[in-house]
Amino acid sequence: MNIIILGQPGSGKGTQAEFLTEKYNLDHFDTGKALRQISKLDSPLGREVNEIVMIRKELVPSRILKEILHVRLASLPREQGVVFDGVPRSLEQADYFEEALLEFGRKIEKVFFINISEKESLERISKRWICRKCKTVFIMGKDVDSEESKCPECAGEIMQREDDTIKGIKKRLSVFNKETMPVIDRYKGRGLVVEINGEQGIKKVSAEIEKEIKRDFPKTKF
Repeated sequence: MNIIILGQPGSGKGTQAEFLTEKYNLDHFDTGKALRQISKLDSPLGREVNEIVMIRKELVPSRILKEILHVRLASLPREQGVVFDGVPRSLEQADYFEEALLEFGRKIEKVFFINISEKESLERISKRWICRKCKTVFIMGKDVDSEESKCPECAGEIMQREDDTIKGIKKRLSVFNKETMPVIDRYKGRGLVVEINGEQGIKKVSAEIEKEIKRDFPKTKF
């Protein structure tokens, strides 16, 4: 079982990918996490990814993502199912993504589009803050009360990442609408997309996804 989960920033696609990973023993290919880890490396590639992803808020060149994808797929047994979290993000990526899967004897069987409004995305993401020291993520108004609050875990200073500010979120949404929506439309044309209302509770979203999986993969053993 090879599944793609796409959605706007703040849609909860990462949470649902983790649910599928645990529920069905899938490998979780988290593109954003992989790129953020690489961006911290003191190397030519790390600095390049940091400039593109963390500073300019743009999509990485296909050559970079292609290399990461091939390395990951080569490390997995062919029978190991995968949930691809937030990839492919453009039609160009979708082309080589599908080629890579075929090379490893795989194909995409379902695409879940967790859809939320721009207003909801802005509201959710803009509340995210992070500890400078231990990197724990908090929700403003729930986990911490103000910008002057200290990290409840280590008493470190908290901050808001640039891509979690209103300006950063709007840029990310613009990229999503321009680059990723055409990918979703392509898969819709192939009858692979299931659109889920991401503004429901987490459990309701999970229940809808699980219902689709049980219907489409009734004989699969996990």
